[in-house]
Amino acid sequence: MLSSFLLVEFPSIAIGYKEINDIILNYPVYLFLSRNVCPGRIVFILNGNDNDILDIHNYFKTNKILSIDILNVEEEVIAKINKNTKASDISKSSLMMCEFKNSISAIKASDLVFKAANVSLLKISFRVGLFGKSIAIFSGLLSDLESSKTIILDNFTNKDVVALEIIENPVGELLEWI
Repeated sequence: MLSSFLLVEFPSIAIGYKEINDIILNYPVYLFLSRNVCPGRIVFILNGNDNDILDIHNYFKTNKILSIDILNVEEEVIAKINKNTKASDISKSSLMMCEFKNSISAIKASDLVFKAANVSLLKISFRVGLFGKSIAIFSGLLSDLESSKTIILDNFTNKDVVALEIIENPVGELLEWI
């Protein structure tokens, strides 16, 4: 199902909770995710309709709070943020590790690949905030992962992508750590 999201990062946890509370009181949005990403910083992901998400984004932009809207994203893509994957859940033969300079690019690239290719998104990992490095991990057949890599390279620049690597036949020990 497609949905629209607003990703917001606050440099103060207390201010973040207060601002998000005020937003939820005034807009019909759902708090999809909340994570402390490093000492003193917190990330929230809000889910709602396009107009409300864009209004809230403009409010944060006016108040110099880091946020970005992502419209028409598959909910399954957002649900994979910082989720652990069991090795037994990885059923296909190869992996693609996609390292991005920021989490926004990882989410957008994951959504693009998720919609266009026959691969499974295992997770999107970020620990240093929305505007810090992140990684998206996909599994699938080698040919499908190669197509996915091409999709990413055609839609993102070196300013967005750090590395894209395909691992054929990953060993079980490696899968346990993903």
